[in-house]
Amino acid sequence: AVIVVKCTERDRDALKEIYIDPETLKDDGQKYKGIKVIKPWGYEICRYEDKHCAVWWLHIDAGKETSMHCHPNKATALLMRGGQATLKTLHSEHELTPGVVVIIEAGAFHRTTAKGPTVLYEMEMPNNKRDLVRLQDSYNRGQGYENVKDNQDNQV
Repeated sequence: AVIVVKCTERDRDALKEIYIDPETLKDDGQKYKGIKVIKPWGYEICRYEDKHCAVWWLHIDAGKETSMHCHPNKATALLMRGGQATLKTLHSEHELTPGVVVIIEAGAFHRTTAKGPTVLYEMEMPNNKRDLVRLQDSYNRGQGYENVKDNQDNQV
């Protein structure tokens, strides 16, 4: 199955309510290939990157969830590899099982909640981890991507 998550007026309105300095969304040139980035919900590893896209391997621990977030300037594709999860948007909810593909338009808010240990492949176009805006986060993180310097010892 393929699920397409469109950026709606509701997403655009929610994004307008969050003040983000546009400079903080610009690519800083940081390379992530081979780095395991620890997250409060599990971890992610960049398996491939070039200037156009990045492919990440996400491991979400059972019962954990990503933030409700969007990428204002990039599209994302998810391939559910293992486990079961729920993808929530501001206007819909979808059950994810192995083999399901999700295409997320730039600017569409989304959150993935794992029912059990979950593995996803994520492709982001263009490659820019800083293009991230959180609407809600269960782990009280602010805006911005994790500090990669905290993860330099996590080479894989």
